[in-house]
Amino acid sequence: MEKSIVKDYLYPTLMHPDYSYLFQDQFTFRPTGSSTAALIYLLHTLTDLFQTHDYVHVIALDFSKAFDSVRHHSLVSKLSNFTLPDYLHKVNNLSSRQHQTKLDGSVSSILPINASIIQGSTLGPVEYVLTASDLHPTSLSNLLCKYADDTYLLVPASNSPAIPQEIQHITNWATTNNLKLNHSKSQEMIVHLQRRRKHFAYFTAIPDIVRVVKMNILGIIVSDTLTFHHHISTLVAKSARSLCALKTIRAHGLS
Repeated sequence: MEKSIVKDYLYPTLMHPDYSYLFQDQFTFRPTGSSTAALIYLLHTLTDLFQTHDYVHVIALDFSKAFDSVRHHSLVSKLSNFTLPDYLHKVNNLSSRQHQTKLDGSVSSILPINASIIQGSTLGPVEYVLTASDLHPTSLSNLLCKYADDTYLLVPASNSPAIPQEIQHITNWATTNNLKLNHSKSQEMIVHLQRRRKHFAYFTAIPDIVRVVKMNILGIIVSDTLTFHHHISTLVAKSARSLCALKTIRAHGLS
């Protein structure tokens, strides 16, 4: 039943002309989404911005336990904004959910669960996409790229002073949706082309967000000059360790 609801109602909603603009920056849990599409979008957008800007801020935002924190009544309220059949709202997989803890033979009382989406379900991932559908930058010059709860904020050099406002806007959105933006696990990388390497007057680092020269973006290590030598070195080292392990096993007589 969940698969039928997602296929026949929720996916068409994501692709509907009246709502598709809300999901253009989301690249997962949708028919045309993938990590490959997200990476292509990021690299294409950065390359395009370099036509008119010397550098771009790429800020990887971390939401603490995002899937476990989505508030049910906020999600249901957002679902009501989309054109869905009335009877579909009655198929509520979030209501009447309860939790009980057992430790050393002691069992707690049963309490209702009013937050978190059901991981491992078919409806859960799409419900998170709907939750994040209203998260957008305050400035049209800035861009977001979302892959589930992995969120990347792209700010061109000319708009650097707007970064604190954007971070505050995202923090406020997270608070409203019972989420928490974890500054200590978020990162900022200033990306520029190798041939343009010179001393720029970079905007002051964001408080509590560390500035790095390489960043793991959806499993791919990217440098601040848009090269992948760090990622290739990591893959080669991993392969070398695997070969060494195989040789050791064979040396001990195992096939």
